[in-house]
Amino acid sequence: MATHEVLINARFLVQRATGVQRVSREFTLAADRLLAEGRFPGLTLRLVAPQGADFASLGLRAIGTEHLAGGSGYRWEQVALARRVGRGALISLGNAAPIASLLCSRSIAVMIHDQSYRLFPRDYSLSYRAFHALMDRVILARARPLLTVSATEAAEIGRGNPWLRNAIVTAPNGSWIEDADPGPPVARPKRGFGLSVGGFTDRKNFLGAFRTALALAERGVEFRFVGTPSPMALAMLSQASDVARARIHYLGYVDNNALIDLYRGAAFLLYPSFYEASGLPPSEAMTFGCPVVVSDLPVMHERCGDAALFCDPHDVGSIVAAALRIVDDPSLASDLAIRGQMRAALFTWRNQAEIILSTVLRELEVGRASMPSATSWVRSTAEPPDRRGTGRFHRA
Repeated sequence: MATHEVLINARFLVQRATGVQRVSREFTLAADRLLAEGRFPGLTLRLVAPQGADFASLGLRAIGTEHLAGGSGYRWEQVALARRVGRGALISLGNAAPIASLLCSRSIAVMIHDQSYRLFPRDYSLSYRAFHALMDRVILARARPLLTVSATEAAEIGRGNPWLRNAIVTAPNGSWIEDADPGPPVARPKRGFGLSVGGFTDRKNFLGAFRTALALAERGVEFRFVGTPSPMALAMLSQASDVARARIHYLGYVDNNALIDLYRGAAFLLYPSFYEASGLPPSEAMTFGCPVVVSDLPVMHERCGDAALFCDPHDVGSIVAAALRIVDDPSLASDLAIRGQMRAALFTWRNQAEIILSTVLRELEVGRASMPSATSWVRSTAEPPDRRGTGRFHRA
C-alpha cells in the first residue's frame, strides 16, 4: 500500500478564534482520532504552524507537529509554508493557501467557507478584499480538492463558476465538540434571556438583532450578546432607554464553558443573519437544547430542518414575533429543544474529517499527470438545495 504524507496548514493556532479557526481545530481533532483508530492506513498527517503555536492543548495522538519560522501572518503562509510544502500535499481549511503551492502542486486541498467579503464589503478592509479576490481566483482554478461547508454554499460558488458545479466537495461542519456530552434538554426559565452569538456586523444583521432586543426589553425580556461589540454597537446601547440598558448586555468574548452555560440558560438563540455558508451557533445551541430563531435562508433550512423557527431577517417584526412565540409558549420551547438536539446530532466533525481525508487520499492515489478537467473532478457529496427558502438536508 502506498504511503502519503499530507501537511495541514495550522496557522489557525495563532489566529483569533472565529468560526473558520474553530472548523480547522475540530477537523484536526477528528482527523487525529480517525488516524489513531487506524481508519486511514498509509496516510500520515503533520500540523505545520508558526513559532509559538500551542500544539500541547490539542492532545494529539496520531498527527505529527512542526513549528516553522518565518512570522505568523500572510507572509508566513505565502512564503515559509510554501517552501515547506514544495510539491507535496497540503490541507488548508481557512479560505487561503500558499499561492506558489497551488501553482506548483496538484495536491492542495482548500476549503472556501463563504463569499462574505464580496457580498458584504463594509465588514472587511480594502486590503483584505483585494487579497482574497486574488486568492479565490487561484483557489478555484487550482485547488484539488476544492472544499466547502454546505450544499447551499457549493451551489453559490457554482452559480458564479458553472464549470465548477460538479467539482466542489461538500463537507458539512459538525455541531459541538465531538467528545462533549450535552446531556438532556434542561427546563428553560419561564421568561429567560434571549441570546446572540456572533459578529457585530452587517452580514450578521446586528442592527436587526439589536432592534429585536430593544423590543423584547420593553416586554421585560433580557438579552445578551456574545462577541466583541463594535463602536456602533456601543453607541447604540448608550443611546437606548434606561429600561433597555438595564436588560441588554454585551458579554464580550466567552470561553467554551461559559458559552455552554449561556446555551443552557437562554430562552432562545437569535441568529438573523442575511447570509451564511453554514452557521455554527444554531447547531451549537441545539446541541444543548436551546431553541433557535434563524433567518429563512436555504442554508438554515439545510442546517436546522424542522428544529427551528424561521424569520424574515429584513423584518424586525417577524424576528420579534418568532422570539416571543418561544418565550410565551413553554411547550413549543420544549418541543424545539428536543428536536434541536436530534438535528444537531446529525452533524459531526468526524463525518467532516472522513469526507475530507477520503477525498484527499483519493486524489493522491489517482496521481493524475495533468490537472483534471471539470467533468472528471470528484462530485459534491450533497446536491444543491432548493434556493427558494425551503432547503433540503442531505447527509453526506
